[in-house]
Amino acid sequence: MEMRFNYGVQSKSKKEREMDVTSRRVVNALKTAIRREERTSAAYTSKAKKTRNPAAKKVLESLAKQEIGHANKLLKVLNRGADLTILGKKGRELAAEIKVVNDDIREIENAEEVVKVLRKASKAEENSARFYRSMEKIYKGIDVADLFGRLAEEEDKHKDRLETVLARM
Repeated sequence: MEMRFNYGVQSKSKKEREMDVTSRRVVNALKTAIRREERTSAAYTSKAKKTRNPAAKKVLESLAKQEIGHANKLLKVLNRGADLTILGKKGRELAAEIKVVNDDIREIENAEEVVKVLRKASKAEENSARFYRSMEKIYKGIDVADLFGRLAEEEDKHKDRLETVLARM
């Protein structure tokens, strides 16, 4: 058996390897967030078509369009190659937050009554805002932090709109 040695290549430090893994996790988290925004839009569109309540229909249709806008904004961040290595171990926390929001969407998809749909949607918007605030804190001092802050504010407004419709029902 012949032994080969690789003298010219330095192995990466544990920190460098962890950063690479974390970067991949955050890229995956952003991709998941994009899919989540698209899936939320589809769920809102589907539920809007099924409801007879005009106020619920209007808010769900409007939010569906806005969620696609969120997906497009996230896609721009992903495509422009933001430096994700700065996130360190925070990427693990983001992956857990994404799972919570995905569970919320599943509950919207499974809800049949319009009041339940709106309540589940309100909770999903709240959790989305929390996710974006986490991203904003992690990216503090970098221009993408502003985007995440604005997305969090938009999700808060979505929640408020849903709560307003629910209060009138």
